[in-house]
Amino acid sequence: MGGDDQITPDDADELADCFAACAREIFGHACALARGDREQAGDLVQAAFQAAARAWPGLAPLADEQRRGWLRTTVENIAVSGLHGQAAVRDRPAQIEVRSPAVPAGSGAVAFTEITLQRCWQLIGELPERQHPIALMCWQLGMKEAEIAAVLGIAEKSVSETLDRVGRKLIALLGPDGPREAGAS
Repeated sequence: MGGDDQITPDDADELADCFAACAREIFGHACALARGDREQAGDLVQAAFQAAARAWPGLAPLADEQRRGWLRTTVENIAVSGLHGQAAVRDRPAQIEVRSPAVPAGSGAVAFTEITLQRCWQLIGELPERQHPIALMCWQLGMKEAEIAAVLGIAEKSVSETLDRVGRKLIALLGPDGPREAGAS
């Protein structure tokens, strides 16, 4: 891109190919972040690809999977930056999976564990607007309580109390097959 912020025709073609190859996947990710709000998801994808156009000289030489990762991260960052004024973002809570009991590969328990995780995901998606972004930022994005507090403009103790309350709620609703508290066996 030149100094006038215009993308070259060759870069535009490459970016269009990138869009054709991964926009559907990025849109799906954005839909999860936007709690199924397709319009908001479309806005997130558009913003991510606009950012990609600005960053194209550095993205062009990357492998396809690296570009996808960059786009997913960009969508997440854009969504999280919007949390200050709204709580409409979500994604799969990765840390809940980490805290779940280990399941031997090939066992029938794998399907059961996946169902439990999906239920956990559903419950997190149904959290009140104040709790949901806190759970998302902690368990999906791996943010520390102080970082969450700074993004949302609330006290760190409020973040800690919310995570504790939500964690206990999930454990109670999902029973013994649900996520474990950190350090529990």
